[in-house]
Amino acid sequence: MTATRLATATLVAVAALTCDITDVTGPPPENPDAEPELTPRDLARELIGQEAYRLGRAFMASVTPGELQELLAAYEGQPIAPPEGNESQTTESRDPETTPATPPNAPQTIVESDSPREADLVLADEPLVRVGLLNGPDEYLFGNITGAVRLEDGSIVVADQSIFEVRRYDAGGQHVWTSGRQGEGPGEYEGLQLMRGCPGAAITAYDGQLDRITELDSDGVATDTRLFDGAGPYGVPACSSRGDLVFTAWPDTEWELTAAMGTRYRWEMSLNWEREDAATTLRSEIPGTERYIYTEYGASMPLTWGRDMAFAVTATGVWYGSADDYEIEHVDWTGRVTRVARWAGPDLTVTREHVNRYRDAYLAMYETDEERRDFERERWPEIRDDLPERFPAYASQGLLPLPDGSVWVVPHPWRGLGTAEFHLLGPDGTWLHRLTIPSGRTLLDAGPGWVLLLERGELDEQSVAVYELREGS
Repeated sequence: MTATRLATATLVAVAALTCDITDVTGPPPENPDAEPELTPRDLARELIGQEAYRLGRAFMASVTPGELQELLAAYEGQPIAPPEGNESQTTESRDPETTPATPPNAPQTIVESDSPREADLVLADEPLVRVGLLNGPDEYLFGNITGAVRLEDGSIVVADQSIFEVRRYDAGGQHVWTSGRQGEGPGEYEGLQLMRGCPGAAITAYDGQLDRITELDSDGVATDTRLFDGAGPYGVPACSSRGDLVFTAWPDTEWELTAAMGTRYRWEMSLNWEREDAATTLRSEIPGTERYIYTEYGASMPLTWGRDMAFAVTATGVWYGSADDYEIEHVDWTGRVTRVARWAGPDLTVTREHVNRYRDAYLAMYETDEERRDFERERWPEIRDDLPERFPAYASQGLLPLPDGSVWVVPHPWRGLGTAEFHLLGPDGTWLHRLTIPSGRTLLDAGPGWVLLLERGELDEQSVAVYELREGS
């Protein structure tokens, strides 16, 4: 583990597309819910497009490079059909005899939305269920919730990093069981988070400190534990509907150890797909985490309110973006960018009110007026001057997929003043809904017509609550 990674781990807590995706075999009519299958031509594109298997794995091709190039040339010569509907701007269909082939990484379709297509949404007045108390039995008290998921039967599973426990509650909020403790053995954790939508296990936990995935059955018993080979992912990996893993890899950052203190830079990230014990790079050189060197020994950490890469896995591929603006791209399982979604979100400018609220959060940590005055005089000017002029368009890990392929876009937590605006994009990238909720709540899980939120009380006590979504006035 590099010095950069160790420092970060210590300092940082926390359906199908309607575009034409040629050469992906759709589900048979008798089983419309079946997952699409890749054709041999798609597999050929994948072998060409990948950079290399990560972590020293040798790339073994079953056909010659010349054969693969011939297949790719035949593939790229096909015309591109626009999607149905008139909600978005798209590339036109092209005649393969008169138009050059589309470059491998050029998107088939660009979807632009000036406003939501459907009605705005709000939370129901009261949650369907809430779990968490200020005072009460230990099984209802939380210290550091790092994830929660709602299962098909309506029960809720919560991960608490402060006590290294996974707890399950029934649909009515009653405690069912507790599993886990600190350690490195089966069913034990050092850095606990939950993963969503992983097939083959009732509950899947990821340990970022141990680079390990643990599967639990419906009774909380650990049934399988496996490690990532070599360096684990940066951030929490995600499951595909096939059970494969998608993740971003730690970039090569050894140069940071010789960089000057105060250096600012941005990582280049890759989007990787691990299957059958081998990792394929779907996309690389994606602008990722903005960071700076804060010691003379090269230790670094993310910038305050800095931009970061986020991604969401669907049946047809992966939506990803760098939060520079309201834009994300879709890459299919061959590594081909098939669609770009752009929409017109709120202004991202950092205002004086944002800055003052950030200063007040610091001041609240001091007990005396003298300490607060010292902070404002000695430390605050440097902190204030280091703040960016614009917020990221969405949060780190701010893309949350739904089973039908649509994606919730989560705003940066500091951007909202009083309310936070979430956006739901459809499977084709069209902006469908705007959801406004009170600021200070964190989206942990979502499904058709509901969201699961992390909430904090007046004394910073934590709870999770499930709300139905309703049309706003």
